[in-house]
Amino acid sequence: MFEVLGMSSPNVLKLVLMLEECGFDYRLRHVDVFAGQQFDPAFLAISPNNKVPVLIDQRGAEPFAVFESASALLYLSEASGLMMPADAHLRSRAMSWLMLQTASVGPMFGQYVHFFRYAPEDERGYGLRRYESEAVRILGVLERRLAESPNLAGGEYGLADVATLPWIRTADSIFPLFKREGAWNEFPALRRWFEAGLARPATGRAVAALDALLSDDVAAFGRADSDAIDRFCGRGRHDHSAKLSAATTA
Repeated sequence: MFEVLGMSSPNVLKLVLMLEECGFDYRLRHVDVFAGQQFDPAFLAISPNNKVPVLIDQRGAEPFAVFESASALLYLSEASGLMMPADAHLRSRAMSWLMLQTASVGPMFGQYVHFFRYAPEDERGYGLRRYESEAVRILGVLERRLAESPNLAGGEYGLADVATLPWIRTADSIFPLFKREGAWNEFPALRRWFEAGLARPATGRAVAALDALLSDDVAAFGRADSDAIDRFCGRGRHDHSAKLSAATTA
């Protein structure tokens, strides 16, 4: 049995997708990030970067926690023997596309979400344009790859696809750029891949499982006051650079 600590976010969906693809038993435990549960000492002991998701392997004599979503995906791949090629060259290619998701897709898409959802109206202009531009550039990278390959690492659906699909699902559902008429027409290969991924039985089960946490997230956001949102965003009195600024001017 595995346990996933998280919320209804793309990075959490990555793990649930992988668990479903591998056929592992698992349960989900909600973390209220707007109430700051990710800063609790018990949570920090298993996730030093105070982020979700966390994967907990309950199969042994002692629970074993894995933080950072790509690390957890690799842990599940090794535990199952699935979703990663054995051949060294094919494995390297798969790792490259997995790293592209962790280094570019997730961070850049995440910043885009931050600026159109959380930035003050009078401060979002440059940041929003910067990350929207970068999101479109990355979508172009994926489009070119998928125009020449059925899946990101090659012919077989694998770890890089599992990691990337949740972020494209989020982009499709909430990104302002995809609200523009005909935007998806610019990415036909990406759309073909995306729709094929959504049609997989494991994806349907994973999405349904994670959507069960959505009401918890909506309620948590509704309870959050402005200070809680500032803590979530690391701004205002929760600005992490404040201590450093004070130290350098002392």
